[in-house]
Amino acid sequence: MPSPAQGLTQPERVEQSSRRLLQAAAELIVEKGWDATTAAEIGRRAGYSRAMVHARYGSKDAILEAFQQVYVARLAPDPEPGSTGLQQVLAHFDRVQEIHAEDASVTRAMFVSAFEAVKTSSPLREGVRTQLSAAAQKIEAGLRTGIEDGSLRADIDVDLAQRDITGSIFGIAFQWVVLPELHDLDREIDCVRARIVSTYGVTPR
Repeated sequence: MPSPAQGLTQPERVEQSSRRLLQAAAELIVEKGWDATTAAEIGRRAGYSRAMVHARYGSKDAILEAFQQVYVARLAPDPEPGSTGLQQVLAHFDRVQEIHAEDASVTRAMFVSAFEAVKTSSPLREGVRTQLSAAAQKIEAGLRTGIEDGSLRADIDVDLAQRDITGSIFGIAFQWVVLPELHDLDREIDCVRARIVSTYGVTPR
């Protein structure tokens, strides 16, 4: 078990151990899936005892909730003040690339956890459903804002466009997770991002 980092305050040590446990959870989600992962395994992977896991989170389900709040919820960014509707829509693609640049393993874990939620018995299901709904609502709001501010075409079918955009994000992710040797996530996102701009954006005069 790692000794407390020298020079860190108690809150800093708590934050460090919590972060290491979430990182360990992310790695195990990719390797085994959430259902097959135990709290003890998360602790061992992070270099801590089971008692530490209990002290930081209390239960495996609490680790899952923290993982979804810290990582998965980031996939649905709030609109930046003053941003156009088009920028708000594209921000969802930008956020995936941002997270991927920070830590590709965490990006993979976020999408693997989302795909595991297809099982009706999965403890991830409700959290993922909530997050997907929130992301869809934000994309829809961005589309409507874009129509109003002129950054998106006025004749867009908002419902179809929202389904196209959200489906594109997770279609890219699924191919990257399953066939990483054939799909570069950043390049795929750039291609779809360009298509979204071309299909729904207003061409400057």
